[in-house]
Amino acid sequence: MINSLRWRLSLMMFLEYAVWGAWTPILAATLVDRLNATGMQIGAVYGVLWLASIITPFIGGQLVDRYMPSQIFLGVAALVMAAAAWMMSLQDSFGGIIGWMWVWSLAFAPTLGITNSIAFHHLTRADATQAEQDRDFAIVRTAGTVGWIVAAFILTWYLTSKPAVPAGTWAPFEELQLTAVFGLILAVVSFLLLPHTPPSKEASDPWAFLKAFRLFGSVPGFTAFMLISFVVSTEFQFFYVLSAPFLSDLGIPHAWLSTTKSVSQIAEIIALAVFLPLSLKYLGMRKTLVIGVLAWPLRYFIFAMQEPLWLVVVSLTFHGIGFAFVFITSQIYVDRVAPKDIRASAQSLLTIVTIGMGNWIGTMFSGWLKDRYTTFVPNPQNPAQMIPGDVNWQMVFMIPGILTLLCAVAFWFTFIEPKATPSDKDREGPIPPSPTEPETTPVISEMP
Repeated sequence: MINSLRWRLSLMMFLEYAVWGAWTPILAATLVDRLNATGMQIGAVYGVLWLASIITPFIGGQLVDRYMPSQIFLGVAALVMAAAAWMMSLQDSFGGIIGWMWVWSLAFAPTLGITNSIAFHHLTRADATQAEQDRDFAIVRTAGTVGWIVAAFILTWYLTSKPAVPAGTWAPFEELQLTAVFGLILAVVSFLLLPHTPPSKEASDPWAFLKAFRLFGSVPGFTAFMLISFVVSTEFQFFYVLSAPFLSDLGIPHAWLSTTKSVSQIAEIIALAVFLPLSLKYLGMRKTLVIGVLAWPLRYFIFAMQEPLWLVVVSLTFHGIGFAFVFITSQIYVDRVAPKDIRASAQSLLTIVTIGMGNWIGTMFSGWLKDRYTTFVPNPQNPAQMIPGDVNWQMVFMIPGILTLLCAVAFWFTFIEPKATPSDKDREGPIPPSPTEPETTPVISEMP
């Protein structure tokens, strides 16, 4: 029974991140190729998800807490995502793309936390230790990263099996069509295969996360930690938003962009399974955070060099160390310093500051900076229209490189190692312990 449950939950997580990973790594480059997108236009499209991530988790959480089984909500949301992605794939204007991206994002954002809640709810067993439950969740969550990688390979296979679309020519967005297919499969799995997850007996407080603000005054170093985490999350978007058009400019064929970038997720799995547990055990949180943040400027400085190409591709693997050592360690830190009764609220606060506000500002900032260092030229098909030309990628990536380097220094001098508690002995590993009553307070999952 337990093995069957793990498989079903793993399939859920696989599809949840395949839906996301089908379009995120490559859409920016497609927008440039087919719609002559500027940096700000790319940022506007990608930024919708982060704005939705601030709004809808609380709405979705209240629905599954009070009125709907979680698997039903997930199925309905997946159907909406599938329809929105398909409609978005047919748009030839930024207004249409952004409009349907809002529909897709408002449906998708709450499902990140709800899939976590479904998994935590069914993996919590009276006969299992905390370490065993964390291990089970690690297996289930890793399936999500595998889904992201598989989506990239499927997209590459599809793009290479058909004639390439000439640059400057519009065609339906294949990555969004694949997103729609995965969304439809997720809906079927949600309705037919996922275990029943009923609403909780006690309704949750939609503003419970406000209690977490007391940590700013009660935990030494917490304010500095949140401020630095916010800045770090803004610079993370230079990789997510700009790496596809950057790699395309370096000569990597459009069809192979997603697969090339998938080495980042492969490195992430290794970092989560091997390096993060060792670093937390032998180096502690402060050094782990510093090492993770340092992986970002190292990658950005290599990006700024732009050659050799093999080194640029290898530097994509730094995403694994950066993601695991920063985002997961941050979640573990917040769980350690927050009192038991507000741990879930504290995780919600961290999510809003980094995944929501930080990612949105970073998305817009990266787009603006790209335009700042882009030479605009007349459109050959319409000389009155100016379109992006050559990009000074060296300056575009030097700035986030310097900022993240300063963040690493700031973490070194300001981070205060939390004291371990007896209940923390079983908490070593790549996955943070489940918050108190996770099924009643879903939070946004980390980015893969």
